Amino acid sequence: MNLFSRRKVLASISGAALGSLLLPVKRVSELLHLKTTGIAALVEGKKSNNPFAEGNSLRPRGIVKIKPIYIGIEVNFPWSYPNTPLSRQELEERTKQMVDRFKENSKVDFVKLETPLIIVEHSDYRKLKAELSYDTDALLVGGERLPLIDYSLSRIGLPVIWGQADVDFLRGLRVKKVLSESKVLYFGEYPSDSIRYNNSPRHLFNCEDRFGIRVKQIDTHEFYSLFDSHREDKVRKELENWRKDFDETSQTEESHKLSLVKDEKDLLDVARIYMTLRDLVLREDANGICVNCSKLWIQDRKHIFPCLAYDRLIDEGIMCACEGDMGNMVSSLILNAVSGDQPVLQGNTRWRPDEGIIYIQHDVIPFSMARTKHKIRNYHAKGWGVTAYAEINNQNGPMTVINIDSGFSKVGVVEGKIRDSYEPTDQEASEGACRFRVNMTIRGDLLKAQPVLNVGSQHNAMTFGHWLPALEEAGKLLDLEVVRLDY
Repeated sequence: MNLFSRRKVLASISGAALGSLLLPVKRVSELLHLKTTGIAALVEGKKSNNPFAEGNSLRPRGIVKIKPIYIGIEVNFPWSYPNTPLSRQELEERTKQMVDRFKENSKVDFVKLETPLIIVEHSDYRKLKAELSYDTDALLVGGERLPLIDYSLSRIGLPVIWGQADVDFLRGLRVKKVLSESKVLYFGEYPSDSIRYNNSPRHLFNCEDRFGIRVKQIDTHEFYSLFDSHREDKVRKELENWRKDFDETSQTEESHKLSLVKDEKDLLDVARIYMTLRDLVLREDANGICVNCSKLWIQDRKHIFPCLAYDRLIDEGIMCACEGDMGNMVSSLILNAVSGDQPVLQGNTRWRPDEGIIYIQHDVIPFSMARTKHKIRNYHAKGWGVTAYAEINNQNGPMTVINIDSGFSKVGVVEGKIRDSYEPTDQEASEGACRFRVNMTIRGDLLKAQPVLNVGSQHNAMTFGHWLPALEEAGKLLDLEVVRLDY
């Protein structure tokens, strides 16, 4: 059993123990979203106010830990003059230079370098296994290259970095680390009736077997038990905190009169959904939510949708997938990790070759991905439920769309640009069109991009920026084929 296998066993044991802890409920934005400054402080060894920093109550996800090793064994050849061995002080200085160069050139804030090991004598090598942990992600090696030590290092099962590492490689390492530390809460029956079966993971345990992602299924009755436990004054206070992000004029728009939210109870319900999901995420130490939406409709609970709650949770670092789509859940976790915790938009992908675009349509638009306030609408012009529309940010800026297949063996990746966004009319919404649509142009042949993104379910995941090189590095580390277009 190599180090990776042993790490997986330990992670499973410790994960079960941690999952049973009941954490105090605070705002998700305070506890679950690790700000860049918090990561930087953690890497530099400073005391951080972030609750995820070491020494605080929760551990951060996605901190890539690298073990520096400097090989200082002196090699003398019979045909050359004997070399004078370097002193311990000189070896420590060279090790420090190696570490400093790595920090200066890596330009990322999610890497933490562990205490270096200097190998002066062959017996020092035996110290390495004692100094490695199941949390170590790679080895940074410098000094003399000795064939036997090179081979021994390769058998440990960790990536070996000689001198420097490409930033894309480090982002790939982060994807692997985040997935292995992730936990998803799945609500309702599995599998979902609305996801194409052939493009959906066969079993929730596949996520852990393949990537280390733990999944816990939450019964619908447990959800509603917590849902009903929230006092109305607390729910109203939460809703009031949201109103600053609402476009209040949208409630008088004649052009969307069939989409207006007329019953305040619908808004209170979605705030209550948010509070319930937030509490469960904190209790279970989860960073992903996947709801089989139609299965929230039980008995008299027929108009409960988490769409607007997702808008808030995604911005707070919790990836969310709809319709019980676990494939899209994994795609969202990958994009969030590779981009450095950016929010991710997911939804149904459609193709418009005549316009030269593809678009993603959904009833979820995270607040931070919008450049306008949210126009509050009901669900598909039906007179109940709550969704929202806002104009997409980053217009004319880069974007990446991905989709993973049901067997978790390959992922389709397409890069392009954001063109604009569009809100369907009441008529279009009533016929099934989702509330928000983002139009995008593709980098490469539009028609050839369709099979690339059709490897999985009908839902694709998108975030701002171009991340293909880093995703290719993640693919190598995860034995995941990256299907892409040739530019």
